[in-house]
Amino acid sequence: MKPNFLIFVTDQHRADWLSCMGNEILKTPHIDAIAEEGVIFERAYCNTPLCMPSRATMWTGLPSSVHSARTNGVDLDNKYPALPQILHDNGYHTVSVGKIHVKSWHMSPEKGNKNIEVYDPAVLPECETVWNERKCTKLPEHFFGLDVTHFLGGHGNYCFGEYMQWLEDAYPEEAKVLRNKQSAKETTGKGDNYYSTLPKEHHYNEWIAEKTMEELKKCPQEQPFFMWCSFPDPHFPFGPPAPYYDGFQAADMPDPIAWNDGREKMNELYHQEYYNSRGEESIDGGPCSHSLEQVKETKALAWGMVQHVDDCIGRVMQYLEESGKKENTVVVFLADHGELMGDHGMYCKGPFHYEGLLHIPMIMSWPGHILQKKRENALVSLLDFMPTILELAGVPYPDGPVKAWEGPFEGKELYPDSPLPGKSLLPLLAGQAQAVQESILVEDDDDIRHVFLRTLITEDWKITIYSGRTYGELFDLKNDPEERNNLWEDKIYKELKQDMLWKLMQKMLENQDRTSRRIGIA
Repeated sequence: MKPNFLIFVTDQHRADWLSCMGNEILKTPHIDAIAEEGVIFERAYCNTPLCMPSRATMWTGLPSSVHSARTNGVDLDNKYPALPQILHDNGYHTVSVGKIHVKSWHMSPEKGNKNIEVYDPAVLPECETVWNERKCTKLPEHFFGLDVTHFLGGHGNYCFGEYMQWLEDAYPEEAKVLRNKQSAKETTGKGDNYYSTLPKEHHYNEWIAEKTMEELKKCPQEQPFFMWCSFPDPHFPFGPPAPYYDGFQAADMPDPIAWNDGREKMNELYHQEYYNSRGEESIDGGPCSHSLEQVKETKALAWGMVQHVDDCIGRVMQYLEESGKKENTVVVFLADHGELMGDHGMYCKGPFHYEGLLHIPMIMSWPGHILQKKRENALVSLLDFMPTILELAGVPYPDGPVKAWEGPFEGKELYPDSPLPGKSLLPLLAGQAQAVQESILVEDDDDIRHVFLRTLITEDWKITIYSGRTYGELFDLKNDPEERNNLWEDKIYKELKQDMLWKLMQKMLENQDRTSRRIGIA
């Protein structure tokens, strides 16, 4: 029988926000338990450090420059086969609980779009307006191949979807508490932080866990399932409920990386464009818009959110085991991207490709079938997620209406083995290889700041280039893992920089769309 898949996804979750990834303060025993029974990828990266592009990459196996959702607010093109649809077409029961975010959310006039006259739920299925106005109570039937959906959009006090409609109907006063970010304590003054007075049992994380267990119970015994369990935390706003908001104290939080470093070697985008866009007068980088005290309070609350998610995952995993379905279930834990959280004086996310934003957690387990207690240091990325799931399921990437032409020459391969640029991680999961690729490409199109970035990460180096600009970054990740010393202008590394630029160009060529196969000679 084909394996089941239970996929846990978090949002804006750094790799070092797990105890199994070396965090000595934040304890995540339930996620750690998944790692104990499988493989933890210590060098996993997102391919675009934003929600929509990353999630579209997970579901299509394609980079953001191909699948069309190249940045937030750009919908995923329906022409590419999505993972739930492929699995559904091959006999899987497919379910999504929680956040999806491959279609745009915020399109109301208040959010800046004054061009939409009619909010049609068929066209705008994940748009908050159609949900808040109750034009939607469910996502469209078979949305990207999903048999069942329990949808949650947004984050914290601005969440929407089925969860929020349930809360408004069942507990209207608590819905107001959530919307108003009612706080049990005073904060350091930034609007993203609050100590939520919403009861823990009515929080969306709990709702997601409950709906996931309900759907696991309903899964037919004779049919394999694909279960997408997606938590919107620890994305801002940072407002966990009790007892999680007291789990950590700001004073105990470690300082951000390079918080007090000089900014001399940081590029012009950091020095001028980014700070000017925030209305700050600074020609040398200047301080983060949050004080160190505010950043530490934010980190303490974010870690409380991670702890809450960990407990919810623990409940789901316990139910999976008690249901007798764990033995044949591949369990995956991953995140869409990271969070800067004060590193290098930066906050949240943006076109700044530091490790805190790009480096993500990725864990896979299937006891008895793949390695256990394995810490894998090979380079992997979200592009590898879909090829891995398809190979584990024994499902090929689909042909078009006409099967691909095999060419006139017997024994000569016309195409690469797969139309997808990512690599199956099965050789690593089985201990049959030390690596599946030499580098990772990160793409980032920032329409707001009018800059397009491309970053290449190798075993020891990272290089970043910017459209229309002569500056960039070159970091020695082996000897400078905190990325404090930009070597871009250092003449000693001129040849190495040229070699990295060549490798970056080659990787960009490899990532072009090859899903449309030739069906004839002309």
